[in-house]
Amino acid sequence: MARSVLGVVVGGAAWMLAFFALATLLAQLWPDYAVHGRQWIAAGIFTFTPAMACCNLALWVLAETGAGWVTAKIARRPAAVWVLAGLIAIYLAAVHLLLDWPRFPPWYNLGVVIPAIPAVLLGERLANR
Repeated sequence: MARSVLGVVVGGAAWMLAFFALATLLAQLWPDYAVHGRQWIAAGIFTFTPAMACCNLALWVLAETGAGWVTAKIARRPAAVWVLAGLIAIYLAAVHLLLDWPRFPPWYNLGVVIPAIPAVLLGERLANR
């Protein structure tokens, strides 16, 4: 049980850290992305171009996959990965479908939420190969 809880906690932390680390790396490689990222952080204004927003979607999927992998390796129980997937999905749904829907394009909101559970479960699958 303790391994499962630890796996979910570490996986959740890894999810957030991975997204921000990947976004920081992308900002180093793509200066215009960095400008839009700073606008988002400073004022909460979503000015990313569609290409930049698609990169964000890919970064979320990579972070979710990594979180599922980390959780599976630590917990060694599929139920822990499902708990993490559910928690991430609930969080993203609350933010992107309820609280902040008007702040983002609809396709972006859906693109963040819909792949969340499958991406976390993909991470589990990769961990168990």
